[in-house]
Amino acid sequence: MESGKKILAKWDYILLLGESGSGKGTLVKNIKKFWLPNLNSASMGDIFRERAKTDAEVKRLTDQGVLIDDETACRVFGDFALENKPGLMDGFPRNRNQTLKLIKFIKERRWRVLVIDISCNVEVILERLLARRRADDELHIVYKRNLDHKTLHPSVMEEINHRADLFDVIHLDGNHHSEIVLSSFMLSLLRLVDMLYFYDLAEVQTKFQVNEDEFTINPALNRWISSFLRSLQARIDEEVEV
Repeated sequence: MESGKKILAKWDYILLLGESGSGKGTLVKNIKKFWLPNLNSASMGDIFRERAKTDAEVKRLTDQGVLIDDETACRVFGDFALENKPGLMDGFPRNRNQTLKLIKFIKERRWRVLVIDISCNVEVILERLLARRRADDELHIVYKRNLDHKTLHPSVMEEINHRADLFDVIHLDGNHHSEIVLSSFMLSLLRLVDMLYFYDLAEVQTKFQVNEDEFTINPALNRWISSFLRSLQARIDEEVEV
């Protein structure tokens, strides 16, 4: 998307929350594949894993599964968000203090943010992480991250849920296959689109087609909804330019 434009005339930014292994990375890939191919996205985990290559202290923390300090995390988010708006950040905020700083950040800029919150059973997470075999996916680190998430995440969502003036929230079940998760996301997204844009849809045409090599309806559903959303975004952008 072009810098400065809102997503569906509503959101300045997207935040993606959930544990490592819950399916966040796959969802981002699918969002860009089906819906927003030019969306600027980043992962806090990837940013700090890259920094760990040249910073011994960051490497020590990431190797142990320890959260980066709040000041650094907030600065990294802020720098990326201001340079890449609209955009998506995966893995921020992680605790209540970061959430409060985030609220101040977006309130000062009069932004509205879409929050995607993915929950997933630890058994499913373990299965996925063992399959990808990343260096920081050792069993004791995975359990520590799971404990941190269970301890810290409720306070994050509590603060976000109290600020309906700043956030819209979509909750997803990450235990399902990625195609189903994307369908759930797309359908939830449609429910949040302002009704103003649904009154005159005569010229918006989308094709629903199931391919022969597909075994579920979800890929076709995802293509159909995303095609509609892209058409809707194009119309909104035209109106803004006029």
